[in-house]
Amino acid sequence: MTLRSERFNRFDVVDSAMEKSTKLYFEELGSGEPVVLVHGLFGSSTNWRGIARKLAPYFRVINVDMLNHGHSPHTSSMNYDDMSMALQDLANEIHSTAVNWIGHSMGGKAVMNLALTSPQYVNRLVVMDIAPVSYKHGHVDLIDAMLSLNLDTIRSRADADKTLSEIIKDSAVRLFLLKNLAHHNGKYAWRLNLATLRHFQSEIIGFPERVGSTFDGPTLLLTGERSNYVSSASRRTFVQYFPQARFEVIPDAGHWLHTDQPQAVSDVLCRFISSSPLPDKQGI
Repeated sequence: MTLRSERFNRFDVVDSAMEKSTKLYFEELGSGEPVVLVHGLFGSSTNWRGIARKLAPYFRVINVDMLNHGHSPHTSSMNYDDMSMALQDLANEIHSTAVNWIGHSMGGKAVMNLALTSPQYVNRLVVMDIAPVSYKHGHVDLIDAMLSLNLDTIRSRADADKTLSEIIKDSAVRLFLLKNLAHHNGKYAWRLNLATLRHFQSEIIGFPERVGSTFDGPTLLLTGERSNYVSSASRRTFVQYFPQARFEVIPDAGHWLHTDQPQAVSDVLCRFISSSPLPDKQGI
């Protein structure tokens, strides 16, 4: 499979809380119909590069870092209206008001909120393993563990992992979080704005009440077979907001279905966005 050229850009978005211009980071591959990949909490565009490369022969793929994540700016506010406004501004900057949005977890809630509040910016919508409901579990414990890490004494990622292992026992979770630990000029720093993410945890695990709002365009809810993030009750709520919704389950996948089964996820995404089966090509 030959990939088209990859370009790295930054786009202006408006941080309404700080009332100043900021730059939202993204990576772009391919050409054609625009597809935007939106990661979840503690993620970044790096987690989606494999999927982006699989989609790039068919679409113009925009792989974004959300506010307070990755290379994107740190802001003082982090609710779904903030996130949706940033995505709306991104659509304006890439000169497209009919974008195909793919959002996982927190990113899934952001694109759902965008579709319900500004449907003119949405062509097709893919939500991955999350529902438009409030969840009881938060991640303050993980944020506090990262905040407790004395970065002045850290000399390597292995050092950081060993220290975090005293609090976070799951090695896979530690590996995921430590992808956000950057080394620059001899020092380590988090690419996450941990203070804002902690302060807005209730908003992030919640979802804005949108009584009477619907998005009537093509919508796919993609879930992992081994995940418990989307219950039968939350599926019913999903249909109330997205009456054209289709449901598909990825076998042998958990919440991070795009990591567990990248080929199966890529195939489903391509077929849904293109509205028809794609030719059988090596690597896709």
